[in-house]
Amino acid sequence: MFFYIFLIVFLLNTIWDTVLSIWNVNYSSRKTTVPEVLRDRFSEEYLKNSSMYLKDVTMVNVILNLINTLISLIFIFWGFTYFENFVLKITDSLILQGLFFFGIIWIIYKILSLPTEIYRNFVIEARYGFNTMTPKIFVSDFLKSLLVTAILFIPLISFLLWILETDNNWWWKISIFFVGFQLLMLLIYPLYLAPLFNKFTPLKDEKLKEKIKDILKKASINISEIYVMDASKRTKKKNAFLTGMGKSRRLVLFDTILNYPEEEILAIIAHELGHYKYKHIPKLLGLNLIFYTFVFYLVNLVYNYLAKGNIFNVSQPYSLFVYSFLFIESLIFFMLPLLNYLQRKFEYQADEFSAKVIGSKYMISSLKRIIKENLINLNPLPLYKIWHFNHPSPEERIKKLLQFSE
Repeated sequence: MFFYIFLIVFLLNTIWDTVLSIWNVNYSSRKTTVPEVLRDRFSEEYLKNSSMYLKDVTMVNVILNLINTLISLIFIFWGFTYFENFVLKITDSLILQGLFFFGIIWIIYKILSLPTEIYRNFVIEARYGFNTMTPKIFVSDFLKSLLVTAILFIPLISFLLWILETDNNWWWKISIFFVGFQLLMLLIYPLYLAPLFNKFTPLKDEKLKEKIKDILKKASINISEIYVMDASKRTKKKNAFLTGMGKSRRLVLFDTILNYPEEEILAIIAHELGHYKYKHIPKLLGLNLIFYTFVFYLVNLVYNYLAKGNIFNVSQPYSLFVYSFLFIESLIFFMLPLLNYLQRKFEYQADEFSAKVIGSKYMISSLKRIIKENLINLNPLPLYKIWHFNHPSPEERIKKLLQFSE
């Protein structure tokens, strides 16, 4: 009975996500009117271009999702059992068995998803003038990501396997460790990981730097240096972000954004600083602790249930964990609207901070510029927006910002 429940929940996840994505494309393509608050910068021609971009990107994402689902089904019916038996013949060490088991599965997923990633970058993104990445950089990024992932996850998986072997009620230990791992990533990502892929140089524009430091001082935010990232090596898209914590905290600007008017750059930066001012990072960490504690508690329940039977013809902790996690992950997918709602509230707060510090007209102007240059969809399906958007839609953000200028 559980086997069929497992399959229904797992497939329902993929079916719903696919239907929602295609529905969003059809809904957006039928919307031929620019929202009123955006008509000063956007035309119907823009809607056509953004709809075409949305359609192409969605097609790639749907295909990738279906490929991953097909691979997962092969693993569920046959692969996990086969690879469990395979690693059992290699070594008697449970930790080594688990590392081989997870490593093989991970490599298969990476290799089979590689063609769609290549198509996304060198066909879709290139078609709309975004991609600036060379094949050499793509291969280098791919190999570096494999190496970094292996270095980071070998100790993580080893700890997981050790806990699974020594304690039947492991959910709370793994939850604490997982959130601790996220904290570690916040600390080391800006200093050691991000520089492996991009070059970060201190902002050279002294006039702009002084104005940014003035905002930092007024907001009582301590960030020692502002960096520029060579994003133009990979994309023409624009962005800025605040990353890290403590001494590793960094305010980073894409080099593609430096040609914006100064006040718009300051508005974007003020938005990122708003996340810090309202303590969104520690709040998200707290939410993650609650969320993942709940997730791993449920995974632990299913794990113990599966360990008592022989539902999937597996018996080792790593195999049982994978089946348990896949099942709960499929259920948790239906909690995404709540998590995204909370993050959208954070984005509104960050926009409000920018409006107070720089002025809403500059935040509105910068948003419209980013929306236009990144071909962002102006008319998302409301249900898709609720399910997938962790940022408010362009129309919602502009309307909210206009309230601050009244």
